[in-house]
Amino acid sequence: MIKNKDPIKKIQIDGLDFKIFKSGIKKNNTDLLLISCPKSSSISGVFTKSKTPSASVIDCKKKVKLKNSSVRCLVVNSGNANAFTGTKGTKTVNKITKFLSNLYGCSENEVFSSSTGIIGEELNPSIIISCIKTKKPTFMNSIEEAARSIMTTDTFPKYAISKVKYKNFEVNVFGIAKGSGMIAPNMGTMLAYIFTDLNISSKVLQKILANENEKTFNSITVDSDTSTNDTCLLISTNQLKNEKVNNFSDKFLNNFKQCISNIMLELAKQIVIDGEGAKKIITISVEKAKSITSAKKIAFSVANSPLVKTAIAGEDANWGRIVMAIGKSYEQVDPNKIKIKFGKYLVTNNGMKYSKYSEKNLSYYLKNKEINISIDIGMGKHKWTVYTCDLTEQYIQINADYRS
Repeated sequence: MIKNKDPIKKIQIDGLDFKIFKSGIKKNNTDLLLISCPKSSSISGVFTKSKTPSASVIDCKKKVKLKNSSVRCLVVNSGNANAFTGTKGTKTVNKITKFLSNLYGCSENEVFSSSTGIIGEELNPSIIISCIKTKKPTFMNSIEEAARSIMTTDTFPKYAISKVKYKNFEVNVFGIAKGSGMIAPNMGTMLAYIFTDLNISSKVLQKILANENEKTFNSITVDSDTSTNDTCLLISTNQLKNEKVNNFSDKFLNNFKQCISNIMLELAKQIVIDGEGAKKIITISVEKAKSITSAKKIAFSVANSPLVKTAIAGEDANWGRIVMAIGKSYEQVDPNKIKIKFGKYLVTNNGMKYSKYSEKNLSYYLKNKEINISIDIGMGKHKWTVYTCDLTEQYIQINADYRS
């Protein structure tokens, strides 16, 4: 499943409280999410590597690096990125943080914030503060509506829910995300928040998040553009009665790590299929490369190629564009060893078109909504997988009219 068709889900983790508001930043839509957690909840985060980060990203990055970092509340607004707004952006974050620290009786270091929307426009902190003070939430504790409140150009709310065993304890995990354009690794114009109730330290959570981020959110691309506001937070309420997990190598933690990875990958795929104007999700698997770095470079070279993405959008069996994209990665390859497959159909072999290649079969395969391209480099044992989408005329329409 990629798009969610489930009924609205309610929060199943003790101590978490979600409030969803219409603050007025966006017209006639919910645009503000306030999440409170029990005292001493653990937190970890990964963020954009953009050199023009938003004020909220700068603030959050400092806080997750603090010794014994913890979280009491998180506020997220959509409709305004509060990025490239100079010292005013910083003051906005500080005013909101101070207000919420007083509201919840906690340190300002336990208040986190995120923003998404238009870059370069000042965000008035009074809108958010006044909304929380005076307005009743439009929704309470709905996972779907929480995901909807942080949408910008998204066409559907993104969330994933799971359970996993840690020793004899049943652990709850769920996540919400937004993103559909300006998506590229390191990370994309993406916000993601994952919650659990396992009693676990922030230090171990940080290691898990950083490891799984590389295989999930950092392995997707829609348009090769990296945003100013990308944030992914992994938060635990620590409400389960298990002995606190302080060791990343705890053998009982393996299933939990895989569960977090699965949630992140599910959210990542939902972002890709919702790529602005996208009709198809494309999985590009590079195998038998000389190194992981080489496999990544080749996979992203193919995934970020407008010519590859438009060919797939047009269901054009122009596999030569894959060959082109492999070459422009500038990685050392032997053309005679490269094997390209679309689904089960082998396209190249021995440095040329496969002798039994069928244009008819490939054209028919490209009508699918999910396209799998595998590239065997034949020079090593390393592999990497990247997820992307096709590029359609609608992408241009959406982004040409984004501010209007």
